[in-house]
Parts: sequence; structure tokens; C-alpha cells
Amino acid sequence: MKHLLILAALMVVMAPAAAHAQSSDEYVKFEFFGGYSYTHFDNLSGDTDIVAVNEVLSQKNSLNGFNVAANYNFHRYVGAKFDYSYHFREDEFSRPAGSGTVDTNLHNILGGIQVKDNSTEGSRFKPFAHALLGVAVQKLDVESPQLGPVFGVSSLSANETSFAMAFGGGLDIKLNKHFEIRAVQADWNIIQRGDQQVGILLVPTPHAAAGTPFVLPGKGQDNLRLSFGIVIH
Repeated sequence: MKHLLILAALMVVMAPAAAHAQSSDEYVKFEFFGGYSYTHFDNLSGDTDIVAVNEVLSQKNSLNGFNVAANYNFHRYVGAKFDYSYHFREDEFSRPAGSGTVDTNLHNILGGIQVKDNSTEGSRFKPFAHALLGVAVQKLDVESPQLGPVFGVSSLSANETSFAMAFGGGLDIKLNKHFEIRAVQADWNIIQRGDQQVGILLVPTPHAAAGTPFVLPGKGQDNLRLSFGIVIH
């Protein structure tokens, strides 16, 4: 009987500690993020032999849009992440031979791993990091009634799907059990763009004769993506 009383007393004393240990092991299983996003875009300036094309496209390097993501956390510190972002910009240009518009759209469809302390308790400030792989879809349309006289090409329209990566992280600030503020997220967005024919040359260039395909050469693009918004558990 004495031993039973001692055991009961120990259980009463240790119960709060055990409960605390159990609660500290609890973590958020699902996480959803949505918010505004900005991309500093590695544009096509200098990539072609046509000076007018390089000058017009060099004006486009700041794209606005949104970023959404979903996480399934299979560990307190590690989760699988799906990430999608869309950025766009429309510009007008004016040249001596004519004017027009340039529309740029960039989609990133990525997946990978996120590292973050997903504990339901703990610090209010939750830094995180992620590594993502997938594809980027870039669409470029240059429209002008005087496209030939301005650029010397029959058309300027591209739709390229390329391998893409994003490496980065940020800081979430806990508001309550269900909401966090994503104060900042910064990503190095790498895109390996391939060659793509976008029209036919109407005038010769230093490296190609008139009548040959006009090709935007492939290159590695280094883009900076910044996002902030709301995280929902």
C-alpha cells in the first residue's frame, strides 16, 4: 500500500511535466500561404543582335504578382512544399519607326522541402528555409502595327517552358493558433531558358541573313523573388 501511495504521488508530480512534453511535440501538419509577390526579372537585354529589341526588352525588369504555397509537415521541422507564383508586366514603347506594347508573364510551378519549427508552441518568430525545383513558363508578346519597321522581324512572341529552381527563406510571425504573418520571403529563382524561335528576320543582322529564323538564345536567368502575406494553419 505504501508503495502504491508513493507511485501515485510521483504520478501527480510528474503529470504536468509529461503533459508539457507531449504538447511540445505537437506540430502543425498543414500550412497554406498566400500574398503579394515581386520579381526582379533577368530580362532579355543584350541577348539578340537587334539593338532595338535589346533596348525595348531591357526596360522590363520589375514584375508584380502573387505567390501561394501549401505545406504538408511530416516532421516538426520538415515538410513537403508546393509553391506557385505568377508575375506580370505590361509596358508601352515608342521608337522613331513606331510604338507598341510589351506583355511579359512568368509562372513558377515548384515543389520541394521546407525547414521550419512547426511546433504549436514555442517562439513567436519562426524563420524558415526551402529548396524548390520545377518548371517556369515564360510568355513574351511584343505587339505593334509597325513591328517590321521597328524591329526588323515578322513577329516577337515567345512561350517557353523551362527548368526552374528557387532557394531561399524568410520569417513568419505567429499571431494566434491559426494565423501567421509572413513578414518577408526572399528567393533566388534560377531559370534555365532554352533557345526559342519567335519570328523571321526581315533585315540581316551581323550573324544572320534576312529570311532566317529569329531566335531568342537560351541562357541561365537569375531572378530575385520577394513575397509577403498571410499563413493559415
